Amino acid sequence: MMRRSTNLVSPDAEAGPFKTWIFLFFGLPLFMSPISTSGASISKVLFAVCWLAGGYFRNLRKATSRPWFWPAMAVVAINLLGMLWTSDISRGLNILSKLNWVFFAVAGAALPWKRSGFVLTVRLFLAGLLVNAGIGALQWFNLYPWHPLDPLTGPVGYADHIFLSMALANALLWLAYDIKHRIALPRALNIFLAALFFLQLIITIGRAGQLAFVLLFPAALWMLYPGRWRKWAIGVAGLGIAGLVLSPVVQNRIGQGVNNLEAYQAGNVDTSLGLRLVFWQGALKMAEEHPISGVGTGDYKIEMSRLQKLHAIPQTPGYPAIDHPHNSYLAYLADLGLPGFLALLWFLWTATSEAWRCRGQPEAWFKLCYMGIFLLGSLTDTLIWGFDNAIALGIIVAIPACLPAGRQSASRLQGRQ
Repeated sequence: MMRRSTNLVSPDAEAGPFKTWIFLFFGLPLFMSPISTSGASISKVLFAVCWLAGGYFRNLRKATSRPWFWPAMAVVAINLLGMLWTSDISRGLNILSKLNWVFFAVAGAALPWKRSGFVLTVRLFLAGLLVNAGIGALQWFNLYPWHPLDPLTGPVGYADHIFLSMALANALLWLAYDIKHRIALPRALNIFLAALFFLQLIITIGRAGQLAFVLLFPAALWMLYPGRWRKWAIGVAGLGIAGLVLSPVVQNRIGQGVNNLEAYQAGNVDTSLGLRLVFWQGALKMAEEHPISGVGTGDYKIEMSRLQKLHAIPQTPGYPAIDHPHNSYLAYLADLGLPGFLALLWFLWTATSEAWRCRGQPEAWFKLCYMGIFLLGSLTDTLIWGFDNAIALGIIVAIPACLPAGRQSASRLQGRQ
């Protein structure tokens, strides 16, 4: 008599022809994000359709075993709960729609992961940045009439300059690893991409990614190159930081930041930094008035308008429609109070610590690099409510921190550790 199995479908047997293609659709949003917003949106839908058609929902138990799963569910639950006392239902629903990164994290965790799936995801990420850099080069030399160069942002292609700067920093941190271990690409190609992406980073506007590079790149090289190679690694990091700081574009942005701060102190808040300080001040005021419940999911904009009418915070005539505080942590603290703030920190901590424990593995390193950039970037922008950054968060968090390697990649990794 045949015995009826109650186990989940094994990763090696599930989904038939979808098994290979699903990782292409999974990583496609990372490829499209630096190139086309609409393309990234379409690719998200394609992945969802293929995920359902492939029957991967049968393996959701894989997701529940990950340390970040229940913290992610807590983030979703607190956002839903906050809808009970919000006064801006439309904005609240918009915030809920931005939680689709949780779907990518959970759905991606249910995939039949192997090293080959991770390598494909990384290659798609790098390929998207390479295409964007090609468009940026054409812009720089005035050879792309369909989307001419914007002198305010530099050659960023079709990408948002803030997202692009952080993506470039993430790519450089990964390439520092792959130059040593050659997991995804040959060393010569890694070096070429590192030089290209570094050049684009220093000639485009994006202080968030540039600052993340300055803070994280030395730490990355310190971890990657122990012993007698560490002095050389720190020297390379110093040269990289010096090259970044000496860039006229970066120097101009640093000068603007100093001028913005002086203007704010003089009473002029209508600058990039001045506006952010007002946004943060408003969020802290909301948290002070509603420390437990917050103002409700999506009510930040309405509360900012109320506080400005009461003259509790400065007016912002150059930015009348303030719908987020340009800070992920303050966004949750203002909208959802201390419980929402703690739920967000819980998720970010578990996602980061999962990668940290296996940081010597390529999957964990890639995840750790992104989490470091996301944690830093969330101080100056509401990445958790963003489009490209939030989707990248879900995709990268879904990748297991340690995967079985094929023979060739395993021998390479062992030979360099």
